[in-house]
Amino acid sequence: MASESDHEEGITRRTLLTRSTTAAVTIATASATTGCATVATRAAALGAPEAVRPLIHDLADPDQAVASGDAWIAFCDALKPLAAHVTGPESLGNLQIQTDGLRLLGRLVGLGLDRFMEHGDPRHPEFYDVQTATRKYMGDNPDQSYRTAAIEGSGVYHVRGNLRGAAGIEIGLYAGSFSSDQEDPTGGRRLVDSLDEKTLAVDDDGNFELVLRGADSADLPGTPNVLTLDPDANSILIRTYFWDRDRRQAHELPSIERLDVLGPRPPLDPTELIRGFIATTMFIDGSLDWWNRFQEIKTAPNTLVEMKDDGTIQTPSLVRYLNGIVELDQNEAFVLEFDPTEGDATEPTYWNWVLQDVFGATPDWRDRPIVLNNRDVSRGEDGRVQIVVAHRNPGHPNWMDMSGHPRLLMSMRWRGEAALPKVATRVLPLADITHIAHISGI
Repeated sequence: MASESDHEEGITRRTLLTRSTTAAVTIATASATTGCATVATRAAALGAPEAVRPLIHDLADPDQAVASGDAWIAFCDALKPLAAHVTGPESLGNLQIQTDGLRLLGRLVGLGLDRFMEHGDPRHPEFYDVQTATRKYMGDNPDQSYRTAAIEGSGVYHVRGNLRGAAGIEIGLYAGSFSSDQEDPTGGRRLVDSLDEKTLAVDDDGNFELVLRGADSADLPGTPNVLTLDPDANSILIRTYFWDRDRRQAHELPSIERLDVLGPRPPLDPTELIRGFIATTMFIDGSLDWWNRFQEIKTAPNTLVEMKDDGTIQTPSLVRYLNGIVELDQNEAFVLEFDPTEGDATEPTYWNWVLQDVFGATPDWRDRPIVLNNRDVSRGEDGRVQIVVAHRNPGHPNWMDMSGHPRLLMSMRWRGEAALPKVATRVLPLADITHIAHISGI
């Protein structure tokens, strides 16, 4: 069977991302300077899940809730029903999927607490990892580091980082959220300003410095890179791409300093502690609820569709995506073939294929071949690429491992100006793969 890039014209990343649960996004985008009572009122008004309401109730006397330990008990109780997101019908009743799903739930607790409690204050920002080898969140890419920090539009910030050995970098300032309603179906989520490796000034060692400031603020002398903040800007996200995953894992965190706020960060108080618990619970519930209603990628098994990006949601460099579902029995293989230079097109500097489980988390890429980029793959004599997805290695150089799952998601990131290549796909008996590889010259 063949997959054409122009299939499903209506699917875009904005369409998908604006389907997230409004209550969860409202909590998730509330800054650390927002009063806990305000956050709780919004959550209650938006219909917070029953399990979260004891936490909201604790706001009446946060000091007592913390001193008695009731705040922690309520937080744990609020997390309990979230298991249904990863053990329900979406898990296909498969024990491996359910096991990985519960592990994902634990990882999301850590990510939520990092996001809303440890790194939620734009007055004292600090970068943290959204994705790592052991932290997964809705479509991670093992070839990328994802570093983000909370900011606010009234601030002035100084960022330092490095892209030595990288395939590329995208630095974006964002405002708004992914929530949608009848008045604003886009949720207001937008890219405020951005730089990439083509526009970012770096030194000979790959180091760069960057200033974030409002349009009326003065530049810092000697700093060539500037991103301009809008009043409602709330985050900076740095995506750095690597061909070498060992180098990606060794990639140091960038630093960020707010220049117009002096003094250390204040001690955490009971109100902010409970606010972090509420935000974390709502974030997990909303994220998993949204993902499980991610109908647009639930296409027929073993087909691929284009998921377009309008350039404002995720990537200023207009990364293009192919997505689909791979569903195989133990003796089958899913075979993909394409020419990265089809029609004399200029092949991008970076592209890759990634496998993810039904919850959007990659299997353990430290031990299993679940990702291949343009420098990983073996090519035929004619330059074509053949990739084989199967439960066991058929002796093919471009094998990708199903990792014990009956169903996985598959995604291609194509980072360049050329149109997506036409990818031919088919399901074959695993025993036929050696013959196919020989015919293709691989």
